[in-house]
Amino acid sequence: MLKELYIENFVIIKKEHLFFSDGFNVLTGETGSGKSLILDCIALLLGRRLKKENIGKFSDKTIIEGVFSIDSEDKRKFLENLDISFDENNLIITRTFTKKSSIIRINGRVSTLQILKEISEILIDTYNQNDSKDLTEKSNYINLIDKYKAIKIIDNYKTDDKTKILRKKLRSVMNEKDQLEKKLKMFELDDEQTVREIDLLTYQKEDIEQIDIDNVDEEELNEEYKKLSVATELKKSLSEASEKISGNNFDIDNISSLLGSIDSSLQDFLDINEINSFYNRISEIEDLLNDLERDISYYNENLEYDEENFQILDNKISKIFDLKRKYGHDLKDIKNYYLNIIARISELKNIDKNRESILNNIKIFNKDIEELSNRLHDIRIEKSKDLEERVNQNIRELNIENGLFKVDIKKSGKINETGFDIVDFLIRTNKGEELKSLDSTASGGEISRIMLAFKTIYSDFDDVDTLIFDEIDQGISGRTAQVVAEKIETISKRRQVIVISHLPQISSFADNHILIYKQDDENKTISSAENINGEKRIKEIARLIGGVNITETTYKSAKEMIDMANEKKGAING
Repeated sequence: MLKELYIENFVIIKKEHLFFSDGFNVLTGETGSGKSLILDCIALLLGRRLKKENIGKFSDKTIIEGVFSIDSEDKRKFLENLDISFDENNLIITRTFTKKSSIIRINGRVSTLQILKEISEILIDTYNQNDSKDLTEKSNYINLIDKYKAIKIIDNYKTDDKTKILRKKLRSVMNEKDQLEKKLKMFELDDEQTVREIDLLTYQKEDIEQIDIDNVDEEELNEEYKKLSVATELKKSLSEASEKISGNNFDIDNISSLLGSIDSSLQDFLDINEINSFYNRISEIEDLLNDLERDISYYNENLEYDEENFQILDNKISKIFDLKRKYGHDLKDIKNYYLNIIARISELKNIDKNRESILNNIKIFNKDIEELSNRLHDIRIEKSKDLEERVNQNIRELNIENGLFKVDIKKSGKINETGFDIVDFLIRTNKGEELKSLDSTASGGEISRIMLAFKTIYSDFDDVDTLIFDEIDQGISGRTAQVVAEKIETISKRRQVIVISHLPQISSFADNHILIYKQDDENKTISSAENINGEKRIKEIARLIGGVNITETTYKSAKEMIDMANEKKGAING
């Protein structure tokens, strides 16, 4: 549920903090006052992208922040699986925009647009008459039927649960069948093609087998190769190093002889403490140098260059490079390719048997798909009867007295992951008319009421806490507006409802009334918001009844309308 909405520097909104209740919330105000801007801000919290021109002129950044209460344990677990932590039950979404960047924070931690969109699906459901795709696109109808939770039971399962299980199973079986059909195409070979492919694969198999790929340590191989490739030069360098430390070449001054001469020059002064210390340190250096020279000589003596071994290593490395070029980026890829070759050769040598096995399995899958589709069809037929009854009851309550809603489910010749059903919603809104497809028949006002009927029904089991209705009252007035208000009131007992309205009949039913208004500040127009009640609310309802000039009659009518709405709400709740 949306508890608070903070807006800073958005179009003509300078800084506003709106508070929502957990029942029926209504936003009213004159045309152009900024009501739609509030919904735009909520849409931004749900993942919509900001247009740069919507950053206001009051500062260099825009901030939109919403506080939601999360009371459902399932929703908490869903959010925690997205690495969202909680303080109490609050979910705080903050979006900050500048001309060059945008930042999303969820409960204080930086997040992504993708995560935000995933979260939005469990927070708010927004209905706008111009975006009523659920009812104006036939492709959505089958999902609406499957989502519907009927009271009846089929095969000892609740129909909604069974539908979900069957669709998941159907999708899985169809995926397995698709994989088999792809494999079957690999066996569409004549005898000549089969022999030719086996010959090619056998050549590749033998090509790879030149290297024992299971027992090759490529890193160790390269290290040994590197050592052997520089062995000659290394031996020469090591000999020179040994000679320079303590060699027998009298043409070169070595380090040991130089240190020895220093020792001799100090021999006569050893009774001086400092000189004695120098002498001892030089002796230590001589000992270290002698040890180093022995180690170098030992390593050099044991360093062997084997031309034959070097050539073997060179050939192995060249072959591995060649195999990588042809069969994979590394030895793991080559091994996988090799195993696939062996498997494919085995398949081709038994091609007729394998082809027959695949065809038999496809037949089994086709039978399963047909059975699953039929079971889905039967459940949908049962669901549609229950849905028809409830929609017809609701649209009559919404003043479409002669309306008739029907669900048309036909079997098609093609099966997809939803089965073979084609679903259409049919409607007539006046007596004597023929039933026609809902996506092309109903007027704007009728679509609004039919959608409201659906929202009323689905709110019984929908997990979304907040419903937003924009333009729900377009094209209606009088008695129809009254019954729409009563229907929204009914929904608001199960879900938080936020409505933008221009009708007094609807606004008078609200538990929380937010007035949106414009005012001028120096050279700028600013949109502001205020939670109103008492006298201010009566005046706003009076304005909705009679316009800007509020008379004693409209004021009295507004007060009576609010009182009547409160009585009606008491009756509905009772």
